[in-house]
Amino acid sequence: MPEPSLGNTPSETPFATLDPLGFDGRIGRLRFLVWSTVITLIAIVTGVLVLLAVNVSPTLGITCGATLAIAYAFISLRIGAQRLHDLNWSAWMLLLHLVPMANLVLAVMMLLMPGTEGPNKYGPPPPPNSRSVTIGAWIIIFFIGLSLFVMAALFALGLMATLINAATSNTL
Repeated sequence: MPEPSLGNTPSETPFATLDPLGFDGRIGRLRFLVWSTVITLIAIVTGVLVLLAVNVSPTLGITCGATLAIAYAFISLRIGAQRLHDLNWSAWMLLLHLVPMANLVLAVMMLLMPGTEGPNKYGPPPPPNSRSVTIGAWIIIFFIGLSLFVMAALFALGLMATLINAATSNTL
C-alpha cells in the first residue's frame, strides 16, 4: 500500500509557471488584460518613435516599424493563445480575429469568461494574480469605464447642442 506524501495534500494544485513569450501555459483574465494593455502601450510609444525615425530616414523608419509590428503581433498571439488555453480552447480560435464581428465576440469572451478550474488539457492552472496585476487591472478597468462615460457624455452633449441649435433656428 503506497504511503501518502507528507509534503503535498491532494487538494493542493501545482500552478503553471508564467511565460509571456511562450505559446504553452495558461493565463487568467486579469493577467491577460494587463499584459495586453502593457504591450499595446509599448507599441504606441515605439510607434511614435518610429514616426519620428521616418522623418530622419524613411528606410530606417519603415524597417523599424515593420519589425516592431511583427514583434507586437507575435507577442499578442502568444498571450492570446495562453488565454484561450485557460478557457480549454485551442489557440487556432485566434483565427476568428480575422473575421469581422467574430473578432469582437472572441475578444469579449476572452476578457469576461473565467478559465477552467484546475488542470485542463493545456496544463496546470495559472498562479494567483499578484497584487500588481490586480491593481493594474482595476486601473485599466477604471479608465475603460471613464472613457465610456466621457464618450457617452460627449455624444449626449453633441445631441443636446444639435437640438438647441435646431430649436433656436426653428428647423426642428
